[in-house]
Amino acid sequence: MTVERTLVGIDDIRAVTFQCSACKTRLTIPADSLREAPRQCTSCNAVWWRGDEIATHVSTSGPAAMAFIQAIRILAIMMREQKDAFRIFLELEEPKSG
Repeated sequence: MTVERTLVGIDDIRAVTFQCSACKTRLTIPADSLREAPRQCTSCNAVWWRGDEIATHVSTSGPAAMAFIQAIRILAIMMREQKDAFRIFLELEEPKSG
């Protein structure tokens, strides 16, 4: 079996797409415009972020890289515990040929 891996950097992210698991609507936000995650689906109003039920806060008092790692771990827990209320996709830059 051959497995091909692709490595990308944070600066390769062009946009973040949020997909509602209830109605499958997708909302794409360019990385340069991303300020916060939507709290609910813009189509069916399903709530995605239920901060009261689980730990949802990332410490931003340390280095940004640590906050990023914390955020990945917390998002994985949130998505698992909320039974896939939403999905997050990253749109990446096209590979440069040459």
